Amino acid sequence: MGNKNKLVIDHNVADVVRKIFDMYVSGTGSKLIVEYLNNNHYLSPSGYRKTNIVQNENKTNYFWNATTVCDMLKNEVYIGNTVQNKVSVVSYKVKKLRKVEMEKYIRVDNTHEAIIDKDIFEKAQIIHKERAKKVVKQYEYLLRGLIYCKHCRLANANCIKSKS
Repeated sequence: MGNKNKLVIDHNVADVVRKIFDMYVSGTGSKLIVEYLNNNHYLSPSGYRKTNIVQNENKTNYFWNATTVCDMLKNEVYIGNTVQNKVSVVSYKVKKLRKVEMEKYIRVDNTHEAIIDKDIFEKAQIIHKERAKKVVKQYEYLLRGLIYCKHCRLANANCIKSKS
């Protein structure tokens, strides 16, 4: 822990990250990955930060969701790159943030040790682009993402258990 400005792999959770990428590249979708992680009692990244526990058999509130998995699959930090300038402040008076175009990102390659092989990461990006084209929202719901199923803990209106 000599240099506080250098990213270091947390070996407690590195296997979980590898498992997520391996499952995705082998054809498992993000929702099924979330189901696997929650069924096997893996704590979400925020749960791990708060408790420093990777798996917890006891009931917790730190569940995974598809957005977290998708964000992880797109994050270059896992291949050893650092990407900055993704968001900017509108002004110093206004605290609102806005997204910056990808072309203006500041990307530095090989700044730290990688968890994921670059080939696996690239395969995941290709799969994600292919799947993103197929997903088309039919309706834009006002409460989308705010309401979750009591039984499966997902924002899934089609859950069989919630209808009974």
